Amino acid sequence: MSDSVPAPLTAAEVRAVVLGSVLALFLAALDQSIVATALPAIAAELGRVELMSWVVTAYLLASTCATPVLGKASDVLGRRRVLAGCLIVFLGGSVLCSLATSMPMLIAARALQGLGGGGLITLAQATVADVVPPRERGRYVAYFASVWACAGLLGPTLGGLLTQYLGWPWIFWINLPLGLAALVITDRVLRRLPVRGGTRGRIDLPGIVLLSTATTALLLALSFGGHRWPWASAPILGLLALAVVPALLFAHRQRHTAEPLLPPAFFRDPVVAPTGAALFLVFGGFLAVAVLVPAWLQIGLGRSAAAAGLLMMPMSLAAPLTATLTGHYLRATGRYRRPPQLGLPLAAVALLALAGVALAGPQAPAPGWLAALLALIGLGIGPIFSASLTAAQNAVEPRDVGAVTGALTFARALGGAVWVAAGSALVLGLALAWLPQLGTLGGLEDLVRRPLAAAERAALGEAFAAVFVAAAGLLLLGLLLWSRVVERPLRGADAAPVSAET
Repeated sequence: MSDSVPAPLTAAEVRAVVLGSVLALFLAALDQSIVATALPAIAAELGRVELMSWVVTAYLLASTCATPVLGKASDVLGRRRVLAGCLIVFLGGSVLCSLATSMPMLIAARALQGLGGGGLITLAQATVADVVPPRERGRYVAYFASVWACAGLLGPTLGGLLTQYLGWPWIFWINLPLGLAALVITDRVLRRLPVRGGTRGRIDLPGIVLLSTATTALLLALSFGGHRWPWASAPILGLLALAVVPALLFAHRQRHTAEPLLPPAFFRDPVVAPTGAALFLVFGGFLAVAVLVPAWLQIGLGRSAAAAGLLMMPMSLAAPLTATLTGHYLRATGRYRRPPQLGLPLAAVALLALAGVALAGPQAPAPGWLAALLALIGLGIGPIFSASLTAAQNAVEPRDVGAVTGALTFARALGGAVWVAAGSALVLGLALAWLPQLGTLGGLEDLVRRPLAAAERAALGEAFAAVFVAAAGLLLLGLLLWSRVVERPLRGADAAPVSAET
């Protein structure tokens, strides 16, 4: 590692870093959604239909565990090495997925792919933070929000087309040209990327084991609870215990290790701590809405899956719009608290209005009104995506940018898993309490497939209304936490790199 200060990157080099990072993030985001429409074809060819859901779950489990670990690793080892390693692991997993000849082999390959994908999600954002000062960073964070939206919209459609015309392995082969392009575009420039740590430390391997064990156990409990086993059953309680004990040991270790994965200072910082807690609630509520609204449109209103997908598009497109506008606001003012303070109440009010529509039963307003309400939710959520990451990265020392980026990404992923599971459990619990004639329900998919009378649809609409009210409450609690975030002026272009990678 050189002790000399490198010359600042040129505008063209910064654009190369951003382009490569956007491609890397797009790969990871796309693979969270592209598989969904290919699952029936995969199960038909590989068999073991009972394992089909693990094709998605294995990726999400691995990527969630990887985000804080690889964020910290990039602070210690350098962004270029870890980003290149994540791309290679992700592409290797993609090749193995394409060549899979059995469902267990595909699931294992998806887990490997998820390890790389989780790193790409964190490192794409941390890498841009190395070359763009905080005051300019908001608009680049908005690019990432747009990438998530595009991947979410494009993934199912592209997966269906590739599966129908070329075969399901091509949903994984398509990653190779994009991943290699990201690697080639960024490799030369990233050799000049600053290493902020100053001295190399050790990766906390026991901490990685404890955090991964706790996270995996919790996510498995959320995945299986209410579906495979009742929430109060011994397997679910055992998984929750397996989550709590390693989590406590992990927290203890973080206070006594030289290079903690999640530095205890983060939990005391008046910017990072409330930002992470707000994201856990806000993103969790938003993801619960994104997952449960399509189910409500089909179950409560009797809309087709295609119609439900079209109605969700305004929300998916509106969030990146206000995220982008927030990025420009941050650049112009150097302040980040105000946009989410304006946006989150708007989203909460729109959610309460949506709850009113759900209470009205199958006689819903015209699709245009539904689309407008969903667009308002997206418009209100968008600002916190740009403001939160920019605020947290600005609050820490440059050597901890990867760790704080991984921590916030982890908070978002965990919040999504917890509140989607809670929302689904609430709907199913109310459905069985109010409509015992439905019998045993394995999940919301059972309600989507089952023919329902108008009275049953009305009762289920009331169950979804309760979830929408709860989601509005999560947003307002997130707003309360965000209001506690300390406003610190965003640093400008004078934040110079200290050393370069070799």
